[in-house]
Amino acid sequence: MELKQRVQLSCDRQNFTKCDRCVLNLLRPHLMQAEANTPECSQIQQIVTQFKQALDHGCVISLARDGQVQLMTEQAKHLLRQYALPHDPQALPDPLQHWFKYQISQLTFNGDRPSPCLPLHIEQAERQLIIRLIPDLPTEQYLLLLEEQELPSFSIAALELLGLTKREAEVLFWIAKDKSNAGIARVLGCCEGTVRKHLEKLYKKLGVQTRMGAVMVALEKLGILKESFVAKSS
Repeated sequence: MELKQRVQLSCDRQNFTKCDRCVLNLLRPHLMQAEANTPECSQIQQIVTQFKQALDHGCVISLARDGQVQLMTEQAKHLLRQYALPHDPQALPDPLQHWFKYQISQLTFNGDRPSPCLPLHIEQAERQLIIRLIPDLPTEQYLLLLEEQELPSFSIAALELLGLTKREAEVLFWIAKDKSNAGIARVLGCCEGTVRKHLEKLYKKLGVQTRMGAVMVALEKLGILKESFVAKSS
């Protein structure tokens, strides 16, 4: 069954709420456009994943072009309060409103398709709120998907997820702590030659040639370094 037919059937389901239908209607043109371009299968998967998370958790806000709130779920209201973003029922919190207006002012187009918008990250303690904007320009409607995640950490266990062995991850972890090869060898109970061999292997895996390069690439892959705007709430 083609994607278009699947989306239409989903829209016709009787057990869908008003919020579900709003989300589907906003996502449908993006799914159709992505499906039309075969190399962009990853974009389809990303949109579908975001859509599923939004429906599973109900953290959705629908907006008009002027930022007027058309629909905000209770779960979305709860997250905004939790991250110190007070609001009234008809308008976004001021910081979120400024971000929204800036994002839509920066939209560019590839044919009729708008460019992806950078998500907003709002950090608090050890968690973060990620807000993604999905525009539907023909109807001038905009969808915000809210998702809460744990902040990524620079730990040995996290570094192993990048494809490093435990020893390689340990070496990189202590490099980030500014330890020399001799210092790392003492901590790990091995010789400096062994540390150098682990360094050579992890350099190759990360595609770098220096200690600093290895740390920076690891930070980026773990999502600790972000190109998107990061705001920290107190």
